[in-house]
Amino acid sequence: MESAVITLQQKFGAQLHNIICKKVGHQDHCHDIMQEVYLKIMLHLPKVESATNTAAYLVRLTNNTVTDYFRKSKSLAEKDLSENLDTTDIVDSTEQSLQLADCCLKPMIESLPDIYRIALIKTELEGMKLKDYAQMAGISLSNAKVRVQRAKEKLKAIIQDCCTYEFDRYGNVVDCVKNSRGSCCK
Repeated sequence: MESAVITLQQKFGAQLHNIICKKVGHQDHCHDIMQEVYLKIMLHLPKVESATNTAAYLVRLTNNTVTDYFRKSKSLAEKDLSENLDTTDIVDSTEQSLQLADCCLKPMIESLPDIYRIALIKTELEGMKLKDYAQMAGISLSNAKVRVQRAKEKLKAIIQDCCTYEFDRYGNVVDCVKNSRGSCCK
């Protein structure tokens, strides 16, 4: 058994090593994967010896081992990331945002004219499809889209009149300062 593995290693070792190193790019990882390939060869030696094309069989085994290595590395990285996330900060931030939205946005939405308020509440807050809203309101789909768009524009104007916002380069709100001209948020 050992002599068969040594013969295979002498005959195909350099080729398999090159395949692994080209795909992995890191010498230490390349050696680790090569050891796994030799272990698989030893465990499945009868299959390797009975293969009609030994070189093709070993190349496929090597490629599969490299793929397994990347899968294992990815799942370990995801596990480490999920263990390091502190979800309490995310939950607290979300709860604060919902409280702010409830106390500030609700009166702003309520101040919209009826046709826009209803359109916005039905489609954006209640999740009704535009097609269903159009049918309920007795208007065409394009009119429903325009109505919801205008409702959003009017709400945006009310919000911007209330506060001055600072955005990061990705468009996320990073700061909000209440304007002196109104008491829109309590």
